[in-house]
Amino acid sequence: MTTNSSEVGMKCIKYMLLCITAIFVLTSALIISVGTTIYAIYHDVSFFLDDKFFSPATFVIAIGVIMLFVSLFGCIGALKESTCLVNIFAVILSLVFVLEIAAAIAAYSLRSQLASILDEKLRVTLPYYYENDEVHGAFDFIQSRLNCCGVDSYMDWAVVPPPAGVQGITVSNVTVPNSCCAESKYEVIGDVEIDECTKMYANGCLPRVFYLVYQSAGLLGAGAMTIAFIQIIGIVFSFSLASSIRKAKSERERRRWEIQERVINAYTSLNPNDEKKAPVVYVPFHGQTTA
Repeated sequence: MTTNSSEVGMKCIKYMLLCITAIFVLTSALIISVGTTIYAIYHDVSFFLDDKFFSPATFVIAIGVIMLFVSLFGCIGALKESTCLVNIFAVILSLVFVLEIAAAIAAYSLRSQLASILDEKLRVTLPYYYENDEVHGAFDFIQSRLNCCGVDSYMDWAVVPPPAGVQGITVSNVTVPNSCCAESKYEVIGDVEIDECTKMYANGCLPRVFYLVYQSAGLLGAGAMTIAFIQIIGIVFSFSLASSIRKAKSERERRRWEIQERVINAYTSLNPNDEKKAPVVYVPFHGQTTA
């Protein structure tokens, strides 16, 4: 009865571990997609961010790839009832768990530094808009994509006069780049096409960029913590399965030894004279007739 219950318990743990490893495969793909998406978002505004902001996203992508390969140890170990593979799976999961906690802490800690870093980067680089092509492209990208203009408002462009020959949008004696235009209309006068801006973005870009990166870092940390919670369950089931496999194998060896001892003791006693003789089997040979 005890043996049957232990076998049933081990099978239950085995199937649970298989289910958890299947969940790991799905969550690994999910966390890789989340990491690559956030990395792409960071890359779009990378000109205004420090390199350290990319570390948690890269970390999470690497963790997702590692988890895909680690899941193979769990599946194969559970199917073959290999204590070694299951233990390796549990140990690697434990290490990855620590890495995910570190990635989540890094993502959340960087959010506290984000406001000051973005404010400084935007204000320092704004005056070089017409002089530096990289600054020009970065500001045009965030202004057109995030529907904003300037740092705090379009009035920030008052201190950045355009050079001679460069046309922009003039509002209240302030010339802003064309990327600040929200709506425009085309008019054809003779053979000339005139693009006139009818509506302009008035809000600054600092709150928009801050919200985008801040929420992305929060999503990254939340994803890492969610996967870490699932890993705790996987680690517990892995060590439980390894222990059950070890006990089952020990029980099988004990039963095999008992059967072997019974077979030997059936023909052996402490008194050699009283030893039971093995039955003699007569095998008929060719030419012998049966009665």
